[in-house]
Amino acid sequence: MRAKRNSIFITTICAVYILSLLFFIIALAAEYKQGAFNSQNRFNSITRDLSRISKNYAPQSKKFYDEFLASLGNISDIAGLQIKYGEELIFSYPGKMSEFEKINSSLVKIYSTTVFTENGIPLSLTASIYLLKPVSIFYKGRIAFIVVIIATLATAAHLAFFIKNGTFPKESENDDLEQTEYPEIESYDDFSEEKEEQNAEEKTNDENGETSENIIEQEEAPQEQEEDVLAFLNSEPEKETNSEPELLEDKHEDFAEEPAGLFCPSTGFGWEQYMLTRLDSELIRSASSDQDLSLFTIKIKNIDWDSECGKEISKTILEKVKFNDLVFNYKEDGASAIFQNQNTDKSLVIAGDLHTEITSVLSKYNEQRFVGIGISSRTLRLISATRLANESEEALNRADADSPIIAFRVNPERYKDFLASESFQEEATASSEQKGENESTENKQEE
Repeated sequence: MRAKRNSIFITTICAVYILSLLFFIIALAAEYKQGAFNSQNRFNSITRDLSRISKNYAPQSKKFYDEFLASLGNISDIAGLQIKYGEELIFSYPGKMSEFEKINSSLVKIYSTTVFTENGIPLSLTASIYLLKPVSIFYKGRIAFIVVIIATLATAAHLAFFIKNGTFPKESENDDLEQTEYPEIESYDDFSEEKEEQNAEEKTNDENGETSENIIEQEEAPQEQEEDVLAFLNSEPEKETNSEPELLEDKHEDFAEEPAGLFCPSTGFGWEQYMLTRLDSELIRSASSDQDLSLFTIKIKNIDWDSECGKEISKTILEKVKFNDLVFNYKEDGASAIFQNQNTDKSLVIAGDLHTEITSVLSKYNEQRFVGIGISSRTLRLISATRLANESEEALNRADADSPIIAFRVNPERYKDFLASESFQEEATASSEQKGENESTENKQEE
């Protein structure tokens, strides 16, 4: 809605600028077109007045000058005017001949004529009359300028409002990513159905777990710890394969506990309950686009999000991720962040910068707290949101003061081999079960 309002405002301001320019150009063009007719009428009027006055008053007399000047009226349309009595110059505007001779412009038309006095001496009249008066250019330009100034001030006020409220978009290194709207609460049923269909297709992966080579970024970690991690991760998908009634019951319980609104007022992050649903959607999108995706699980031990320090840290995290619908609360003192189109190596660089910024904020407020970050990436896998979240959480559990940033590295080849072996084992199991059923049926028939 905000983007729509911004588009309407920008379109309106651009229209005002364009209409102001068109008004200025069209108004001047229309007056210039009418200028030839008006200038001819103006010169004819001056000629008639000069002829009348010269018959009543002698040229060069004070009365002659007074009457002639009075007959001219407003001279804003006259660029120059000269009257010669015989060969003698008796009137000039401008006063200097050099200035009169310089009058040569496409906006000015020069007229000349001769009238005769009572004594037969000719009066030569030369007039330079504007086709487009300078005063008209000034007034019309002033109107257009005032309109443009008002539109510019409105734009400045609009920008100041967004900056003051902290809603103006900031630059980030993910400028090429397209922001996706967060789904409304009512649409979570559709996402849940998509999730159930995806889980059915990935049943092979979720029932038995994936044995992809999850290598924690600690080369000295013993092999036994890696096996414990895999056992922990493989235990979670099995819980998802409960009977359909249990799934429906859990689903209703989750919706009953859903908070109002999409974002937490303390942090500005999405609620933790919505994280898996959004992560599933992003995993589907990244798989269809053949892109990578990383999940950060961040823990700032015992942080108070309502404090000034907590508010600044949450703002720092939002600026790093850019989209607040890709950041979610994690327990009481953490956050989960989805980074689109980022592999493990790039994610480690981002995590290092983020860790430095968070610790700087803590130092600013003289707070000593442990900051840990766990990272897991899709790495060409068709993986569920639950599994990826478990990997990231387990990586966070392995973080300590010496190694605050831990990431899983997955071996795609071993992962593919594992899927193939699991598929073969399932087929063998199904075949043996079918054979057992057939033998049991034959025994019953013999009895």
